[in-house]
Amino acid sequence: MPTVIREPEVSISLISADTLVGNKPHKILVVGQKTAAGSAVSGALVTNIQNDKSVINALFGANSQIAGMIRNARLYNTKTRIDAIALDDNGSGVAAVGTFTITGTATVAGSLDFIVGSKEDFNFSIPVAVGDTAAAIAIAAAAAINANASVPATASTPSPGVLTITADNKGTVGNTIGLKVEGSATGISVAVAAMSGGATDPVLTTLFDPIADERYQTIVYPWSANINLVKNFLDARFNVANMVLDGVAMIAIDDTFGNLLSITGALNSQSVCIMGDKKISEADHKGGSVMEIPYAKSAQISGIRALRLTEDAPIGRFVISRSASLDRFGGIALASLPYFNTPVPNLPLPDFADGWTMDEQEFLKASGVSVYGSNISGTEVILGEFVTTYKTDPASNDDITFKYLNYVDTSSAVREYFFNNYKATFAQCRLTEGALIPGRAMANPASIEAASSRFYKALADEALVQSGEAAAQFFKQNLVISINLANGSASIAMVTPIVTQFRQLLATIQIAFSAEG
Repeated sequence: MPTVIREPEVSISLISADTLVGNKPHKILVVGQKTAAGSAVSGALVTNIQNDKSVINALFGANSQIAGMIRNARLYNTKTRIDAIALDDNGSGVAAVGTFTITGTATVAGSLDFIVGSKEDFNFSIPVAVGDTAAAIAIAAAAAINANASVPATASTPSPGVLTITADNKGTVGNTIGLKVEGSATGISVAVAAMSGGATDPVLTTLFDPIADERYQTIVYPWSANINLVKNFLDARFNVANMVLDGVAMIAIDDTFGNLLSITGALNSQSVCIMGDKKISEADHKGGSVMEIPYAKSAQISGIRALRLTEDAPIGRFVISRSASLDRFGGIALASLPYFNTPVPNLPLPDFADGWTMDEQEFLKASGVSVYGSNISGTEVILGEFVTTYKTDPASNDDITFKYLNYVDTSSAVREYFFNNYKATFAQCRLTEGALIPGRAMANPASIEAASSRFYKALADEALVQSGEAAAQFFKQNLVISINLANGSASIAMVTPIVTQFRQLLATIQIAFSAEG
């Protein structure tokens, strides 16, 4: 090889552009019980669960609570990362049991629909011919139910005409599986007894140990009998030092008005969102007015929430505004967009006259219960105003700061954005009270103020904080920066006026009898 002269010596290095840092991707954690058929290790964290039902079923058992939760979260959301922690049933657990008691002999042909938990997924239509007996109908229904490997319960006929439903997972969650019969066949009657008797859940005290400092913005949680466990876990992560770990537990409960007020009245947390559906107790219907298993409802709604907050995810089907083209793709800007009127397409419509009255909805909202139900035209299930159980500050003063889930999502996004960009901007930097030296990594109060204003402007462009010159000046005037050179610290106090939801419009119309002055 000949001698090559390379003079003058030139070296050029590429470095990262001076761009702002976005928030971390949204992640969902699903927790629940598996069955023995699942290969997942009880209590271990399973990460990056894809939208593959065969994989989900193999990991947790097709008929398990947790497999059903993950399948429902993936109904609308194939973008957001989902991790899971599955637990084996408690060895001392008791399975919930309910019954369809069928009597008579058919004198006119018809059909009966036996619904086990989910009207959408587990609705078993049994044709009834003239002369069919109660015993024959029960046997046919049991065979149909047991032929579906994903039903979280097993059917049996211990005596003629009695169709017994036994939850496949032991514990209290089985009590929440609704039962309903629809249709008719002259000569045949069916009475439904609610699922009950489920007792002794898995030991939950070490449930969250495997996730350490991993952040999950959404936790789908099925054990409504033990809400304080997830509440205490998330509350402790709400404002930790040098990290952003906050998240929200999504818990669906079917219960009476009084019981829901009692449950949420004892809670006061920005980290817990209770979704309450009215529990129906009629001869042919035992379960929520929206006939879906509560943990499946919370998983579906959690999937939609996470999709909204996932960068560039297509969310047009969940945004009804006709002029909001930028809101048809997910990201942190969606934190401030109201949840109400969001459709949940896979949830079945409640029967007419079932559900909460307007007065009940207001009382429930005040207590920290979010509701969902039919739209005005009766064509689809939509979300109402979504709130957390937060009601008062630490001094017991009424406080709306974290009352609405959008307020929590917005303030959390704002905090994380400042956190990430302060980290990136001042990752390796000197601190001074004097002037900055060009070409040197240095910071002083003026440069910290300039960076903070830059971050605020970026958040305003995302419709999370108030925009415009007046808002920028307000932010700057309320920004207080102090430094301590001895310990190399900067302290920043700021006020960030967030964007809120347009929840009410009041107008007055005056009647006139002439258009002339």
